[in-house]
Amino acid sequence: MLSAVHSDRSGRIVLAADYAAAASDGVSDRPLTRAIPLPDGAEVVALPARDAIGLDRSGRPRPLGGGRLAVGAILPLGYLRIGVPAYAEDPGAVALVPRAYTAVGADANGDLVVSGVVVEPAARADTADLQTRLNAALREYPSNRIVKQLARCAKEYRCRAATNAFFHVQDCALPVAAPANERPPEVIALRDEGDASPTEPAAFHPTAAEIADVAVAHLDGGGRLVAFGRACEGEPLLDTRLVEAAIGAIRKRTARGIVHLETNGSLPLALRRVCDAGLDSVTFRLASARSETYDALHRPDGYRYIDVRASIAEAISRKIAVAIALLVLPGLTDREVELDAIVALAGELPEGSALLLRGLAADPQRALRLVRATEDAVGVEPALERLRADAPHVRIGALPRAAVQV
Repeated sequence: MLSAVHSDRSGRIVLAADYAAAASDGVSDRPLTRAIPLPDGAEVVALPARDAIGLDRSGRPRPLGGGRLAVGAILPLGYLRIGVPAYAEDPGAVALVPRAYTAVGADANGDLVVSGVVVEPAARADTADLQTRLNAALREYPSNRIVKQLARCAKEYRCRAATNAFFHVQDCALPVAAPANERPPEVIALRDEGDASPTEPAAFHPTAAEIADVAVAHLDGGGRLVAFGRACEGEPLLDTRLVEAAIGAIRKRTARGIVHLETNGSLPLALRRVCDAGLDSVTFRLASARSETYDALHRPDGYRYIDVRASIAEAISRKIAVAIALLVLPGLTDREVELDAIVALAGELPEGSALLLRGLAADPQRALRLVRATEDAVGVEPALERLRADAPHVRIGALPRAAVQV
């Protein structure tokens, strides 16, 4: 049996051996039984004004007592939560900062475990000599604003995709300070929690040459992919001319690697232009494949879900590699009606496409109240089983692969 854990008011994580660990499936609090060891790179945080809930000796969920705060784990990219923390909420409390909170317990040895599964762990660079790498890049490109921004993101926010830029491994972010065209409720952030995100937007607009310098150095140095549109900024297709020019500049200097775009798919004509410029692959990020739920969570500004579907069709017609990044929230994504829509969307994707599963950053209880349930959720693991069975031609993963479909 796994034991409940909580945080005291000083922030210490405390084992409650007299209570069994509980997790919420988005509908009810249940025993935490399916768990994995706390992964390297995970973060454990206290949930303010949320009383921790455990299971008493009779198996009934109960608050652990005053001053015992619930805790949640933030899993690294490549891990997917299957249960959220069980807690009693003070209705007057401030909303939680939107993050992909995962239920936490402790095993018989007192080691922390989490309610999650492994999807596809992301490789991480050995950052032992990060400062040396940062200094070298800043000396080589003293006036390049993207290099300066990536250095800050790597050092201050420990962003994996920014750090990769200085080691020329895996994928590298190309921030362009794009504006946003979706206005989600304050209890949701439309990003995954696998990579750290800055606490404020970049305050610069790079040139195509600055972008190309970073991208070419990464790809020629051994990196496999450079990506526009990390979810910590806005929608890159709103700055189509810059992205288009940057892709052209990159491809004039190197044919190596993959030029990738992450987008909400709001602008199909803009996507066509960047495809024509030499885009190799695209990931469409969404929290639901149903228009009703999509509108409630994304709150699109100037576009609708029908535009997203048009962009997906455009990418498929251009024969570039296509992926759907599905932002998963237990109690929502695993509802039958949501699964039906996801399976239908996956069925339209070509052989070799990908469904990338990532955690939706949210205050879980308040986010679920935005889309009231008309049916019980089936559970994240059964949902994964259905996706694998009903869409066998689609790869289930966490990261876009370097292969481009033909």
